[in-house]
Amino acid sequence: MTDPRLPPPAAMMAAFADAVYGVYDGDSKIELRIGQANPAMAELLARHGVAHAGLVTGENPFGRKQSDEANATANAALAVAIDVLGLARLPSDGGSEDGSWNEPGFLVLGGDGDPVDMLARAYRQAAWVRIDEQGRPHLAPCSYPRAGEGPEPCWPAGLFDNEAG
Repeated sequence: MTDPRLPPPAAMMAAFADAVYGVYDGDSKIELRIGQANPAMAELLARHGVAHAGLVTGENPFGRKQSDEANATANAALAVAIDVLGLARLPSDGGSEDGSWNEPGFLVLGGDGDPVDMLARAYRQAAWVRIDEQGRPHLAPCSYPRAGEGPEPCWPAGLFDNEAG
């Protein structure tokens, strides 16, 4: 039997790959771009005694725009979920270079296994950003079945209608 799960649509992943991500450490902002090592991020990880981190948001599940109130509620719940896991977090955001799209979230520091992947899936995110020891961010897509083709959660109906294949 084949796995019915699909990664996010290519256009969505391209937008995430082109995004600018920010992590806020006190009065400092560390700017991150996918695939580019950042010494300030590597230093932050070392200062916290962790070899990896991840960026995650609770906003706009499956890449679908939600109300400001729904997004704020989701991010507040995500903050609690991170705290319950006993993991350190810092505020973060990610969005387009021109600022037309921006989503606040959190840098989650360390953790055994893949806690950020679990959190991203729990909050129905299309992807999250894994950060390695060199402070280099990598996209980590989340895969789900198409609507009606597998157990919940599923990609919303119509999300892949404009995709080839």
